[in-house]
Amino acid sequence: MNWPLWAVALAAAPVVLLAVLVLRSQPVTWVAWLAAGFAGVLGLAVFGLDLLEVGVAVTRGVWTGTWILLIVLPALLLFEVLDRSGALEHLAVAADQLAPTEGRRLLLLAFVLPSFLQGAAGFGAPIAMSAPLLVRRGMAPVAAVAACLVGYQWSVTFGSMGSSYFMAEATARLAEPAARSFALRAGVLLAISAVLSGLLVLSRGRRSRGDRWRAVVIGAVMGAVLIGVVVVQPALGSTTAGLAGLVACWFLLPMRGTPRPGGSDLLVAASPYAVLTVAAVVGFAVPPVRALLDRVPEMAPVLPGVDAAFGFSLAEAAVTPAFRPLLHPLPYLLLALLAAVVVYRRRGWWPPGCGRDAVVSWAGRSRKVVVTIVGLTVLAAVLTEAGMVAALAEAAAAGLGSAFVVVSAPLGALGTVLTGSTTASNALFSSLQAEVAVALGLLPAVLLSGQTAGGNIGNALSPGVSAVGTAAAGASGREGEVLRSNLGAAAVLMLAVLLGLGVQVWLLA
Repeated sequence: MNWPLWAVALAAAPVVLLAVLVLRSQPVTWVAWLAAGFAGVLGLAVFGLDLLEVGVAVTRGVWTGTWILLIVLPALLLFEVLDRSGALEHLAVAADQLAPTEGRRLLLLAFVLPSFLQGAAGFGAPIAMSAPLLVRRGMAPVAAVAACLVGYQWSVTFGSMGSSYFMAEATARLAEPAARSFALRAGVLLAISAVLSGLLVLSRGRRSRGDRWRAVVIGAVMGAVLIGVVVVQPALGSTTAGLAGLVACWFLLPMRGTPRPGGSDLLVAASPYAVLTVAAVVGFAVPPVRALLDRVPEMAPVLPGVDAAFGFSLAEAAVTPAFRPLLHPLPYLLLALLAAVVVYRRRGWWPPGCGRDAVVSWAGRSRKVVVTIVGLTVLAAVLTEAGMVAALAEAAAAGLGSAFVVVSAPLGALGTVLTGSTTASNALFSSLQAEVAVALGLLPAVLLSGQTAGGNIGNALSPGVSAVGTAAAGASGREGEVLRSNLGAAAVLMLAVLLGLGVQVWLLA
């Protein structure tokens, strides 16, 4: 398509509006809807949509937002259960014993734990379950959320049972050899990012002697396990890497001669995490069980296509992501919730009225999250349906030529910032990345690895993911502060990814 320069500039306007207002500390709750409304007006006035097509875009956005909220809202309720029962305090005490200094506590709670949790349930849920533990130990809520966002971002592509990876593979239509190459190259980039993430998280607090080498070793262990696993089974990459990180923490973080945490209280407090992880691994990765769950029909209504201006069109298609009742994180989170209530009640940690208080507090936290997430997904859908995302991406590809390699990862990050999801970013841009790679004489796996690694970094700057964390940590409306504090770390991570891409291109030359 031939996009005029003025149209490309207008396509960028809603994104610029969102970024400027959020970075000026305006609450993303209403800014997302303002940007979505502005995008809708541009879609009608400039990009050739009619009212029905705008309605289709809104419907797609609401569907995507609801799909994400079915993960985020149970995760927030699980946090309330942990908090009201006292289990959160038991976990915080155990973290103090395992990681007795501020720097080591950051490595455990802002780096390894959320990365491990990302293996089973993404879309901000790991931040909601990890950041409050740091707040309980005196860290400012904004700082806690920001640290967790930087610490966990490397694990997103192969988290949520590999949903972001599989989205990129399917969108780019990779054959099996190319898919294995993509998994390996993405794994290597993310392993490098894991090591850097640990060091960047460590810089957020007071360090003690030996903390830096511990961060490097823990990150290297997780990165090496990630590479080894994803070439065999991408769905288990972040789960196994995160578990390896927890094991490394068990041996490396305690002070010499001090006992490690133990006892039945710790096992009881951590039981929901164990149930969530085991259930998700069995459901997603054990072939006979997966085959049985695959038989449950998915829900994905088909919506009309779009014929917009400048020759842009989208065919009639089912909404994405499809809702697969038993292959969505929702049932596994609900199972973890049920386990928490049953186990804590038997332990005597669930006094009368505790459930009501938890639900009331959860409802208060959830309102802003619902408005924010749906606003952002509606914005992303309108931008996509009107062709504004395609205009930005294709203008970059046409204008840069071989230098497109430099913007492939930032493009992935942009997609995640807009949608709050590396999965959605990969859905938007993976096909374009693969096509540009072929035109440049590169393997599609090269630019796709940059796309998804950049998409991961975008999680550290995503208003939607940040809003989930601030809701759990008691800092709703302060997303702009979180994102500003992460700009430097995101730049360092992006530079590392770009250097990794440059090495790949040089080796293939």
